Amino acid sequence: MPLASEAKTTSEIIASLDQADIRRGPRVEVSAEQLLSPVTSDAQIFAQGLNYVAHASEAQHANRKSNLIFSKASSALTGPYGDIIRPSEVQLLDYEVEIGLVLRKNLGEGQEVTDKTIGEAVAGVVLCNDVSARDTMFGATFLQWYRGKSYRTFCPTGPALWLLEPEEVQDTLQNLEIKLWVNGELRQSANSRQLIWKPAETLSYIASSIDMRCGDLLLTGTPGGVTAPATPRLVDILKNHLLADDRRRDELRIEMSTGRPFLQPGDLVTATLADSRGLTLGGLANQIVEAHQKR
Repeated sequence: MPLASEAKTTSEIIASLDQADIRRGPRVEVSAEQLLSPVTSDAQIFAQGLNYVAHASEAQHANRKSNLIFSKASSALTGPYGDIIRPSEVQLLDYEVEIGLVLRKNLGEGQEVTDKTIGEAVAGVVLCNDVSARDTMFGATFLQWYRGKSYRTFCPTGPALWLLEPEEVQDTLQNLEIKLWVNGELRQSANSRQLIWKPAETLSYIASSIDMRCGDLLLTGTPGGVTAPATPRLVDILKNHLLADDRRRDELRIEMSTGRPFLQPGDLVTATLADSRGLTLGGLANQIVEAHQKR
């Protein structure tokens, strides 16, 4: 097993925690633009949907009774200050600030995580933006959440992975605050105490059917304040045109564009993660660019 200073992936760093003191070492200065995601691309990315009451309500799903789990390609990972590239076929580009949890160990069939053992399962927290192409998610054949959330650069992450001692995890996860701004306008704000399905029960739920590995990332859901809440008209479009892809996509684009504009080239999306004492644990700043404008 490599020492922390020799590790090349997030999972190797976490696995080496007991073998080396990673807090010690030579000081290295890097520019912000050089920072990469602290979660490396070998990780699986799991995500929760509609996990805050305000977001579930604006999506017309306030009364649902099950935990919504989906995945996101690890190739979507990008640095905390890198550009978010809007694909040419995407018009409805949206943001979703989230608290990310990085696993300390593998979790598989029959393994239960409780509030008492959550520190054995979670190594740390990291700030993420679950960027989403709404027209791909809801307009492609039979809906395409995976593709709509997995374009390259659609998961700004960092700038730091906040590693925790096992005994710190449970308390920390109950006292985290996230905020997101677009061009300086506050759009999202929430506290982790507002999560509907908590981390322990969610990790147990995922592990009951899917193997999770050390270093994997769980996005715990976004609060209310996304660009276009679901309207009754939008719900009708989804129900009435499920098998008519082009019509559904075109009508969704019209309906979802009646409110404030979706993210446009030149927009700056910023976000912060802090604990309840106000200690900042990370900040993102990502500019939207068209695919051909990549810098």
